[in-house]
Amino acid sequence: MKKSNWIGIVLLIFVLLCRFIPAVADFYAEKLYAPISAAISLPSSLFPFCLEEIVVIGFAALFIWFTVNALKDKRKFLWWLRKTLLTAMWVYVWFYMGWGNNYFRTPLYWRIGAERTHFEKEEFLSFLEDYTGRINAVAGKTTSLERKELQKDIKRFYSEEVTRFGYSPLREWQKAKRPLLHPLYSWVGVLGYMGPFFGESTLNPHLSPKEYPSVLAHEMGHLAGVSGEGEANYWAYEYCSSSDDEGTRYSGLLAVLPYVVSNARSLLSEEEYGEWIGKISPYAIEDSIAIGEFWDGKRIRVLDRLQHFLMDFNLRSNRVSGGAADYYGVVSMIMTMDKWKKERGL
Repeated sequence: MKKSNWIGIVLLIFVLLCRFIPAVADFYAEKLYAPISAAISLPSSLFPFCLEEIVVIGFAALFIWFTVNALKDKRKFLWWLRKTLLTAMWVYVWFYMGWGNNYFRTPLYWRIGAERTHFEKEEFLSFLEDYTGRINAVAGKTTSLERKELQKDIKRFYSEEVTRFGYSPLREWQKAKRPLLHPLYSWVGVLGYMGPFFGESTLNPHLSPKEYPSVLAHEMGHLAGVSGEGEANYWAYEYCSSSDDEGTRYSGLLAVLPYVVSNARSLLSEEEYGEWIGKISPYAIEDSIAIGEFWDGKRIRVLDRLQHFLMDFNLRSNRVSGGAADYYGVVSMIMTMDKWKKERGL
């Protein structure tokens, strides 16, 4: 065993401790993640494209090379097994030390002492009334902010306002990137993703101007250490809906419209739902439908279902109990956090 592999084993033990002991994961998230994220993202900032795919392809090529060599000489099975296990260990350690240990920290509600709001009809109707008025006031608007200016303001939001909730500040060199294989992400409806190996936020270049602010804020939330998809949706909504720019506010409100509609359908009677949907601006409904149809038109169904299965498996294996459905938790989180802030006069 090389010394480097012993270091890998020590790091593997730390990752396993994070998985099973929340206090260790909290130590990682609060003390280690910020400097690690800053360090691994600095060299990658020299490249305008995301390096994550290169890492994944490189490790896959390495595994194939080990396998081909072992098949040429059947006596090399133990050599193949050792090389494969060591490679898998380093991928696992790199993923979790780079970002993944954030999955295992104490949940936000527990950290701030907030009690999750259960959907009661009166409270939900109050939320709907407020939400409807806000989205109608800015429906159809497009952000007037340049993308560099928008990105700078989102980083300010996370570094100044969200860090008090235990998240990492964002550095000047941490910028949104484009993926190398962006058609692949369109085929499976992925608008953006967090790259754990080099601390990279990656956005699909096919995003429309009305989607861009919200998706950028969502992915920057992951870069700050937010692991849950519903919570990343919440912070994106929180940033966008509080912006002075009408188009940015609309982007955040429009992004959660499908989740609001889903909750309204399940909680309201057919008559109540019809009455509420009739109050939503036609511009907002048309934009939401157009965005959905655009991405549906790019999807390849077999790949889309496979990606959904893998994402759901990854989230559930990392203790995100709702799996892929965690995105839908944003409405509950908005209501919970609004109530928590109101009780504390924030």
